[in-house]
Amino acid sequence: MHFILRLLFVLGLGALSVACAPRVVTPPPVEVPPPVIAPQSCYDALTQLGAKFEPRQSMPRNAQGCFIDEPVMLEQATIPLSRPALMTCPLAQALAAFERDVVQPAARRHFNRPVAQIVHYGAYVCRAQTGRNDRLSEHGMGRAFDIGGFELAGNIRISVKDHWRERGPRGAFLREVAQGACRHFNMVLTPKTDAAHHDHLHLDIGRWARCDA
Repeated sequence: MHFILRLLFVLGLGALSVACAPRVVTPPPVEVPPPVIAPQSCYDALTQLGAKFEPRQSMPRNAQGCFIDEPVMLEQATIPLSRPALMTCPLAQALAAFERDVVQPAARRHFNRPVAQIVHYGAYVCRAQTGRNDRLSEHGMGRAFDIGGFELAGNIRISVKDHWRERGPRGAFLREVAQGACRHFNMVLTPKTDAAHHDHLHLDIGRWARCDA
């Protein structure tokens, strides 16, 4: 009888301790925001900018030393080109930023209208630097672009050859654009540089730095 009473007493204490034990509350699940996915390539970033282009296969180095990594045939970065231009994708990205941050604001400031087309002399050309047969031009790697002029809405035409030294709005626009280009390109050559650049702005993303604005 004493054994049975002792057993009931022990069981009662066990039940009481269980009832008095604090409850373990499992926290509710927290919603994790989706990861921010960076562009997988320069091509993706260029697409997000609204550019019109065709990706091309990389061109291996040829006998003259010319090559292009991540090439694109660009029709438009943010402004239509007078004709498609073959260049490396990072140059196309630099052009898009240059057009957005420099070209269009300057056009609206001087003419109160946007640029409708960029007139150019090309990008990729397999050749040496002008006057330097011992050094490959940045054009030979698709990292340079030559702008001959701009066409604004309303059929306003601006030519580097004809208007660079003009004192009116066309000349002021070109000089402002050249100065702004130095923030987006490593090298900016203009009619101030030499006679070889009397008719265009040379913009490149090569390893040499120079600003002749």
